[in-house]
Amino acid sequence: MMCENVNLLDSFKIVLVEPQNPINVGTVIRAMKNMGLKHLTLVHPAEMDLQKTQISAHRTEDLLQNIQICDSLDQALQGIHESFGFSARKRTQNWASLDMEAAVSRSLKLAQMSQKIAFVFGREQSGLNNEELKRCSCLVHIETSDYTSLNLAQAVLLASYSLLRQSRMPSAAQSEVPLQRLDNFAPGTRIATQDERIRLLKQLENVLVEIGYFKSADPNTAIHRIQNLLNRAELHNDEYHLLMGIVAEVSNYAKLVERGIQPEKIRPAKSLNDLDPLADPQNIGKLE
Repeated sequence: MMCENVNLLDSFKIVLVEPQNPINVGTVIRAMKNMGLKHLTLVHPAEMDLQKTQISAHRTEDLLQNIQICDSLDQALQGIHESFGFSARKRTQNWASLDMEAAVSRSLKLAQMSQKIAFVFGREQSGLNNEELKRCSCLVHIETSDYTSLNLAQAVLLASYSLLRQSRMPSAAQSEVPLQRLDNFAPGTRIATQDERIRLLKQLENVLVEIGYFKSADPNTAIHRIQNLLNRAELHNDEYHLLMGIVAEVSNYAKLVERGIQPEKIRPAKSLNDLDPLADPQNIGKLE
């Protein structure tokens, strides 16, 4: 049992984005050591003497020697199958979300399938920003009282403890939790109906035919996989209309090209957010 748990925990790494203080990093290392986690990555840390981490993390030289330092979060998440971004703040945008216990349960299921998992934590003062959360698979909240502020090491310790505790449960007791989202959609928003999903699938199939995609792919297999994806996604109706609009624009563009008509020059997007009519440009890259 113990060996199995150790191997399972080896699938996890803790990622700290722009940590500022070696004492804080040391308390994180100590929490990880307490709970059997070994892999720590620092993303663009402030200049610091990492030996000072030992002030708050005695006898953890093994973790200290194996710290990975990356220039960007993208680099830190290379080879990771699913990442969980921890944040105390609620956001105005829609995020795939789980509470901590559900996130740990899901992550352990993925680890049992030999997937690599990252728990991502933000800056001591301001946490993760929206651009960093976009690079995570899921936003995670740690339930607290009305006073929601946790320091960095506390958050890592709580997540690591839940991970160790659940990893020691019998497999049958580890319930599989589907990916859920915060219920912060606009009033009147609902889950897309099956008819809408089928309509979207048909439109996708038509446009893939128009652009010649199936010259290099089996149509039945591709459409079946897309259908599975749409069913898992639990699209809301605003997302359905967004995708239908994108498919319609691609179809219109393909038809113009087929007729030999040069489409009007498309304004380059400043970022991917510019392509989403539901996104508020004032929120791009900002903390909320």
